[in-house]
Amino acid sequence: MRTLLCVHLLLGLAFAVNAQNDTCPSLCTCVFHGRSNGKGLRTVLCKNPSLTAIPVNLPSDTVKFRLERTSVSRVFRGAFSTLPGLVYLWLTYNSITIVHPRSFTNLTFLHELRLDGNLLSTFPWEALRDTPRLRTLGLHNNRLSRVPPQAARFLGNITYLDLSSNRLSTLPNELTTLWPLTTQSEPQRSMVLGLQDNPWLCDCRLSILLDISKAPESSLVLLDRFLTCIGPPDLAGVPFQNVDLPRCRRPSVLTSSTKVTTLLGSNVLLRCDARGYPTPALIWIKSARPNLYNTACCRQIENVENEKLPRKLPSFAQESPRKGLRWSVISLNGISYKDAGEYRCRAQNMAGTSEAIISLNVIGVINGNSDSKKPAAPKSPLKQPVSERKPSERLKKTPSLFPKHVTGGLLSIPKRILTTPKANRNKMKRDRTGRPSLPQS
Repeated sequence: MRTLLCVHLLLGLAFAVNAQNDTCPSLCTCVFHGRSNGKGLRTVLCKNPSLTAIPVNLPSDTVKFRLERTSVSRVFRGAFSTLPGLVYLWLTYNSITIVHPRSFTNLTFLHELRLDGNLLSTFPWEALRDTPRLRTLGLHNNRLSRVPPQAARFLGNITYLDLSSNRLSTLPNELTTLWPLTTQSEPQRSMVLGLQDNPWLCDCRLSILLDISKAPESSLVLLDRFLTCIGPPDLAGVPFQNVDLPRCRRPSVLTSSTKVTTLLGSNVLLRCDARGYPTPALIWIKSARPNLYNTACCRQIENVENEKLPRKLPSFAQESPRKGLRWSVISLNGISYKDAGEYRCRAQNMAGTSEAIISLNVIGVINGNSDSKKPAAPKSPLKQPVSERKPSERLKKTPSLFPKHVTGGLLSIPKRILTTPKANRNKMKRDRTGRPSLPQS
């Protein structure tokens, strides 16, 4: 019996060594774990400080790949695309600083991804789109300083997330809302989360996380429940369990009017009010130029077209009468066509951003000489050269150029004309010729 057992062991060892010599990359170890059904699992371990790149000739039937304590600094695109059956991927305690967003293509069966102990300052969360069956993600002991809000879109199926020993100070609300409180009617699956050893800033962004962790029936399980705040100063060193934080409220912005029409040259005040927690900060932005239909009205059109938009407005007044409320006013004096357009009042706090739009229209017409403050007096028509006048004006205003006997519509009719019948004229002529001359004394 012992002899038979020894024979089986020798055959298995010979098979493993043969598999290693045929398909295993250099500086790596390949082990094939056989099963009674004729199938097996292949594990590849690469653990050599002289290794500077991920091997490209990995066995295609690899189920578990471990790259540990090497000098590899980056994971290139499609690094594991030839391993469609890969389930466990451990890239731990290397010198990895960059992970390509398409590093995990063709890994549809990947269940566990660990990148602990590397030098990652950012992680391509969108790369998880290629791993729909991923449940475990380990990013312990890296240099991550933030988790972007869009990361939540790719973490919906994760049940184990280790973010401990990084440089995180907060988590986005989009991520914390993935772990609602467990209710009897709708039980939630458990979520294991590692957050210890991070410089947490205890403000309203962590309020949801704190409420969930304190709940008696919570779907969230912390690897270390004794987390402490590092700020603000009044909460430094206070454990999470002793902190009560208000919920963040995204700003809401209101304006008195969404469309303002004013006369050219007038003064206008634009105001907006914002509510939210923490108290939002306000800025004004001119984001669009006016729609001008009559471009012949003024010479300022040329300046309007050259305006660079959008642009922040540098000067405006704002005040916060109480916590959670702030209003702002911007003053526009001596309105011109250049001031017309679209103005946005934008409110922002750590919970999000909102804005309201005011459309400013300017009406009125200015003279062609828009550079002068007063319109120029019209020139006298008498000073206009004769050669530049219209033909009809030349005939009407220069009658001396024509003979007096010329009649017609071109010459103006005299204001007073004396007419005498022809018979009377003949009689007056006879009287003058037949009148005797007076004797001279």
